[in-house]
Amino acid sequence: MVINKLFPTFPTPIILYNYGQESHDMNVSLLESIFKEKDNDKDGKVASNMGGWHSKLKMEERYSSFQSLKDKIEECSNDYCRQTGYKEGLIVERLWANVSGPGDINMPHHHGRSCLTGVYYPVNELKDNKMECRYVQEASLLPGSWDGKNGGSVVFTDPAYGQKIRLEEGDDVSPFTVQHYHLYPVAGLLAVFPAHLIHTVTPFKDKRVRVSISFVCKYGTD
Repeated sequence: MVINKLFPTFPTPIILYNYGQESHDMNVSLLESIFKEKDNDKDGKVASNMGGWHSKLKMEERYSSFQSLKDKIEECSNDYCRQTGYKEGLIVERLWANVSGPGDINMPHHHGRSCLTGVYYPVNELKDNKMECRYVQEASLLPGSWDGKNGGSVVFTDPAYGQKIRLEEGDDVSPFTVQHYHLYPVAGLLAVFPAHLIHTVTPFKDKRVRVSISFVCKYGTD
């Protein structure tokens, strides 16, 4: 009998932190801050976004709601380090907001000069200018780049994408064969992942608006 042991080498961990219904008041405040900033700075800035609105950086310095979120992100980012074997001591370097309507996308990009990055969703979406908050107990990454119907997801790409060109995929989904995972906005959900991981955002096809908050983390100085 042949003895074998599989080693899941070089994983790229993404951790989801689901604050659920308890985050609702903060989410309302975040939305108010985002649209106040958008009214005051209609042009925002252009980064990976094609269309949509990208705020200026360091929203946490202008709004107390973003400062509250910053504290939560720092707690989760250092928990990420504890769970994955990295040194703690991360701080949020900057926060910014994104508002995307039908047809707006974010090109594939990374934040490789930072340590960790991620996204927080204060709402699932805006529809007819109303907050759609659907708090759920379970939120998960889904294999593939999208579900074939809905837009507005963030898509994560395997760092070795394009290099696995000889082996053919079988019928069963496996983390060793999946080249993309996607995540749809869920109110109160925070995703934390390595800053080198390439990610993009798919567009809505109908009249919905996607609102998200992004960040990058680095090690603090003594």
